[in-house]
Amino acid sequence: MPIGEVIFGAIGELFGYIVVDLIIEGIGKLFRGVYYGIRKILTGKIRDIPELKRIEKRYLYKKIRLKSDFSERILKGTRGTVMEIIDKQDLYVEFEAPNGTPIMVDDEQIFKIKRKRIILERKKTYNNKAYK
Repeated sequence: MPIGEVIFGAIGELFGYIVVDLIIEGIGKLFRGVYYGIRKILTGKIRDIPELKRIEKRYLYKKIRLKSDFSERILKGTRGTVMEIIDKQDLYVEFEAPNGTPIMVDDEQIFKIKRKRIILERKKTYNNKAYK
């Protein structure tokens, strides 16, 4: 593969990223913000996003890590997955052992835990590709 193709391919990827992600999505967010701003001024209605929907979008089926010990078998730093949102404060979480098998305590595999006791794990990205 000639070096020119590689260079032009990289420039094309960069240009596509700038145009699509930054400019087009930015314009959409700008229009949406102007619309909701004008609607608030004219009608007094505020954009209402239900709190539980916001929490579901952020936490449901995401990888998490414990901030503090949950029990004697589930220690700080243990990884897990949020399986269900109960309410604004409580979640059902399935924890994994370091070898990838689910942790079971007293024949229970899914545990009820407070949202403030967990941290979301962020995905690392390299060259616009997400890796775990």
